[in-house]
Amino acid sequence: MKTICFAGLVSETNLGDIAILKSTEYLYKKALPNIEKFGFKRLNIQHENVKSTLLHKLKISALEKLNIDASKVKIHKLISDSKKQYRNELGGVDLIVIVGGGLIKYKYQRFFMYLVALIEVAEELNIPVVLNSVGIEGYSKTDRRCQMLKKALNNPTVKSITTRDDINTLKNLYMLPTSSKLIGKAADSAVYSNEAYNVNKKQTDVFGIGLVRGGIFKDNERDLPPEQLAEFYYQLISEMEKRDIKYKLFTNGLKSDSELLPLIMKKLGRTKLELIEPKEDIDLVQVISSFTTVIAARLHANIISYSLNIPSVGLVWNNKLKLFGKDIGYPERFFDYKHFNVKTILDTAIQANSEGYDQKYMKEYKSSAKLNINKVINKWLAGEL
Repeated sequence: MKTICFAGLVSETNLGDIAILKSTEYLYKKALPNIEKFGFKRLNIQHENVKSTLLHKLKISALEKLNIDASKVKIHKLISDSKKQYRNELGGVDLIVIVGGGLIKYKYQRFFMYLVALIEVAEELNIPVVLNSVGIEGYSKTDRRCQMLKKALNNPTVKSITTRDDINTLKNLYMLPTSSKLIGKAADSAVYSNEAYNVNKKQTDVFGIGLVRGGIFKDNERDLPPEQLAEFYYQLISEMEKRDIKYKLFTNGLKSDSELLPLIMKKLGRTKLELIEPKEDIDLVQVISSFTTVIAARLHANIISYSLNIPSVGLVWNNKLKLFGKDIGYPERFFDYKHFNVKTILDTAIQANSEGYDQKYMKEYKSSAKLNINKVINKWLAGEL
């Protein structure tokens, strides 16, 4: 029996990442012939099992006292510990599918270290690796972290990489000119969230407003501090109430995405404001299905809306939202922070609610996720991957 391991952010409280994982599993299982002949397991690529020894702590302390950058030592430690973890979990695996998400990045979060460790272990164990519809977030020829990631992606054990967004950066900067890997662009698997979770949109007239943590724009080099973001939400709610538009606030599950609520309530002069905070991934999909249109900053609030045929308006804190809007054929529905005009955004949401999506184009765009997965499965089973 051949076993496929789906590697993703299994423990992530941003439920959009769990939707990616389960949607990718769903599409792979649909593509397999005789599914009962295959085994499946999950790997959490993000773990915190880093146990610092006294020697490691002393080494870091000594470097810091000498004003020497200790990041190289810290990176090596995390990669080494991650590799031990992955070796213990990958026995008997025949294919590793990294399910997607914004993983090809290095400026913040530890994903580049996890990917480096996982790919190196896969090479040791002779397991082919496929990166499915990953997000590409920046490139630097001088940043050591980026170049470590580039080296890992060009490892021979990596057989296929598709991206949901920046194909040019992937092809022209990350990939070596001599690369023979299957490289392409494919929709995020979560565009099939509706099928993966067997959820359909409801008949409703309620708009969904997706909150996001206050510092996310600043973390992504966009000059919109938390106070201004809270002011935007306050004005949006006020304008919706002025127009008698029904709305509900929600998050993608991250606790930090509710941190602006007290400030928003203060601006509104209220002591209570209902906020839906889903606890499970199925809850997130069902919550979004109860809206007629969504206004949200989280990418997967927009992608899940799309899967449910619910129009959305995106608040852009990262280029991945802008690229998604372009890919689905509605770039005008995605607003950069410099153009956060409440009336314009709300007018756009109302128009989107009326227009919906081009159904023919939607079908073609969504099918790109299936086509790539079918290609990978066919080559793998034929021994050609």
